[in-house]
Amino acid sequence: GGLGLVMAKKNLKYVSVQGSGRTAVYDRDEVKKARERIFRLASTSPVLMGEFGIANYGTGALYDLIHARRMMPTDNFRATQFSPAPTLNAYHYKERYQFKRTGCAGCSILCKKVGRNGEMMPEFETMSHFTALIKNSDMETVVEANRICGEAGMDTVSAGATLACYMEIAEKDLSPGEVTALLRDIAHARGVGAGLGLGSQRYARGKGREDAAITVKKQELPAYDPRGSYGMALAYATSTRGGCHLRAYPISHEILRKPVATDRFSFSGKARIIKISEDLNAIVDSLVACKFLFFAATLEEYAQAFAGVTGVQTTAQDLLGVGERIYYNECMMNAMNGFDGSDCDLPERFFASTGTSGDGITVAPIDRDDFLRARSDYYRIRGLDQRGIPTREKCKELGIEWNDL
Repeated sequence: GGLGLVMAKKNLKYVSVQGSGRTAVYDRDEVKKARERIFRLASTSPVLMGEFGIANYGTGALYDLIHARRMMPTDNFRATQFSPAPTLNAYHYKERYQFKRTGCAGCSILCKKVGRNGEMMPEFETMSHFTALIKNSDMETVVEANRICGEAGMDTVSAGATLACYMEIAEKDLSPGEVTALLRDIAHARGVGAGLGLGSQRYARGKGREDAAITVKKQELPAYDPRGSYGMALAYATSTRGGCHLRAYPISHEILRKPVATDRFSFSGKARIIKISEDLNAIVDSLVACKFLFFAATLEEYAQAFAGVTGVQTTAQDLLGVGERIYYNECMMNAMNGFDGSDCDLPERFFASTGTSGDGITVAPIDRDDFLRARSDYYRIRGLDQRGIPTREKCKELGIEWNDL
């Protein structure tokens, strides 16, 4: 098992380390200049600092937008709009819980929200999956589900999606009390919770209903229906860790229009955009930088900060190249563990059924031929063969050690 399973076996949730030394900085003035540039750019971003932005409402600020675009996963991805959603948005959480801003030390955004009685406010993905995806309209259940998952170390995306899978297979709706009871059973591996704790794909396979598990590479999908975001459709498929919105985030340009708007119902140009976004996020994670800041800042500012800290003169393209090597290494690791192009696919549901159209928006099934062409383009741009497998030539180009695959 991985590190998480080892820690779980030891009943260990986290390790806290407190150092006694200080980190050396090559040029403090240069770091200060880079910091000022980053914060200045962030302060002018409507997505981050606007009246209805992330600073004021957390990531829950996305809830209304995704609902309005008719791409909110509903009823285990069998619909894309949830009619009670306008009463469950971030504004209503603020009204009910009177939450305050908090977050990481030194941050100006402070995206985390805590209620007046200490309640931890859910992030957007949690808000969406514990309402629309499982057809729940009780806000307190969402907050309690968030608390249970946080204390038990369970991912809210996977937990919510697994409950939705269970509901579809069992052909039943869950009451608020049943939602929280099942989450506790999953956490303690009790009763049906023991099976659900293995994740939706294994649970559904055991019931002969793999079609009800909405996963990529066996990982449950987050709160963006790919029928409403074709960039997200491709990003889910190509993500090295399965259905994930944090390897690439095409929502930024398809929905938030940052840095420029792209057509969310088209694959045109998306293969290259997704590849670059994956490289970007790989280096952002390695810099331990906040992804939200990249709604405003760029790698140019972080290259300046990196050079100021380390003394190593670095450009944005240098950092992006590091990100590409990181991502290609992950592709190598996946291939060595048996993954290939057949795993870079979406559930059939998205190709066979429509979303919830209306208000002048048509949410059609994804055209499979268009998807496969975009995936083929991605493989070529990424430097993979047409089976989605890394090549010796690309490894040589990137300076990565080749392992026979």
